[in-house]
Amino acid sequence: ISKVALTPADQGRVSFDAFFTHILMHEMLHGIGPHTVHGTSTPLRQALKEHYSAIEEAKADISGLWALERLAAEGAIDPQIGKDMYVTFLASMFRSIRFGVNEAHGKGIAIQLNWMLDNGAIKVAADGTFAIDEAKIKDAVAKLTGEFLTIEAEGNYEKAAEMVKRLGVVRPEVQRVLDRLKDVPVDIEPKFVTAEKLTATR
Repeated sequence: ISKVALTPADQGRVSFDAFFTHILMHEMLHGIGPHTVHGTSTPLRQALKEHYSAIEEAKADISGLWALERLAAEGAIDPQIGKDMYVTFLASMFRSIRFGVNEAHGKGIAIQLNWMLDNGAIKVAADGTFAIDEAKIKDAVAKLTGEFLTIEAEGNYEKAAEMVKRLGVVRPEVQRVLDRLKDVPVDIEPKFVTAEKLTATR
């Protein structure tokens, strides 16, 4: 995916450690922010209705990246993760969006990717590959984290709906990359050969 989606200069910066650590932070940062609308007992899932899952998955993604940056800045994680995490996340975006924008994770990724494109933190090169703008990405991650947390704190259905409608789509420049990935499996079905051998003997 990185060879198709990223500029040549960034392809070698995709890191398993950065990918795996961000996945951990994603799961942990589901817990950041309120679980009910501020000042009420209304659950966020009830307030945001059909848009809750996409907003929540996007929040966990981007706030997880924000948290990783904080850990890197404080020297609490391998400094190399701090150097590779933005480029790795960009490659991971194309992995996730291939599941489709009808699924919460894919739609959440589309929202983040398009927001970053609109705000100049991610750019499209002349050859159709994508790159991080190192000067803008850190502040953009913090700002977008704040937007998602505010939507959730307010239980703002209208803002969530507007964001999903405007940004939760696959734009042409993204589709062109996805078209070049058609021969790459979207997912891999694991074969548990040891379990099969064990159960066959019973």
